[in-house]
Amino acid sequence: MNTVERISTKKSIEFHKPTLTKEELATVLDCLVDDLMDTGLIVEKFEKDFKSTFGLRNVISTNSLFSAYHLALLSLNLEQGAKVLLSSFAPLSAFYAVQLLGLTPVVVDLSKGSFHMDPEQVKKQIEVHSPQVILLDHTFGCLIDVKCYETKEIPVIEDYSEALGADSQEIAVGKQGIISICGLAPNHVITTGNGGLLTTNNDSLAETIRNYKLTKKIDPKKKLPLVRFDYNLLDFQAAIGIEQITKLGIIIERKKKIAQVYLQAVLAGGHETFFKRASEDQFNRFPVIFNKNFEEVDRYFKSLQIGTERTTQEPLHRILGLPNSDFPNTERLYQRGHCIPIYPNLTKDNVSRIASSIKALY
Repeated sequence: MNTVERISTKKSIEFHKPTLTKEELATVLDCLVDDLMDTGLIVEKFEKDFKSTFGLRNVISTNSLFSAYHLALLSLNLEQGAKVLLSSFAPLSAFYAVQLLGLTPVVVDLSKGSFHMDPEQVKKQIEVHSPQVILLDHTFGCLIDVKCYETKEIPVIEDYSEALGADSQEIAVGKQGIISICGLAPNHVITTGNGGLLTTNNDSLAETIRNYKLTKKIDPKKKLPLVRFDYNLLDFQAAIGIEQITKLGIIIERKKKIAQVYLQAVLAGGHETFFKRASEDQFNRFPVIFNKNFEEVDRYFKSLQIGTERTTQEPLHRILGLPNSDFPNTERLYQRGHCIPIYPNLTKDNVSRIASSIKALY
């Protein structure tokens, strides 16, 4: 029996499992017992814990990544039709918020051999379109450095959902944008089930964002927006977040150890992945680019009972009906890339099986 046949007889490996412990589930149960189903002191504690842990000035929680983007863009007071520059691999939540507000997305191709926008293309699109805001995200947990782009003082919104807790000497993760956003969905570094956080050093923007949220605490002296949004995180969700923060180091360390095994397997198999900083990148997801068509590789992993996913549901240029030929690097990552399991609960045997499967695929 060869290696592939032995692997295929074993139990299936799911693509993703949220890293939730008994302690976190117990905190939820405590909230339910105490009828803490609203937004209150536990949400405030979560925001304060997040603020102190990462040395931030203002932290504002929301109930989703989409609502975080919506509030961030609202706070910048952009005109109808204002242009927003973003990667074709940007989160769909960001794209939907741009669309909802009647803004115009300017989509940029990735660099060759990179998960991030091509700096030359960004420079060109800035000259041609004069965008009023730029969205940058640490795609897959691969760190992005704002200094690599000539932003010309255009406001930057940084999404560090997949890079929370990154330890970098060069890149101030979570502090590079006029507003930075951290998602809290199950596919992010830490989760509250769903949710998001906006962080900023700009007190005026923070106040504007808070005023757009529909809350019970209303200062009658404040002039509030006519339309406000019920985007509040709930106490039982925040309770999970508080516990997750305490385990962040363990989560990151475990993923990095798994990633080292995968990096060696990718190299041995003659495949590609575009992580550049092995000691700093977060490896929140782990894409491998194979020189075979997507369907063939998909069938291969299914036959081995190993769950994988596309690198993105659909690139933004495809959603907008833009020519695929204008986005060759994005297309290659989309057409050839597969994200493999990398969650902390994977056993050593699971990791070994996945690595062997990568090396065996020629």
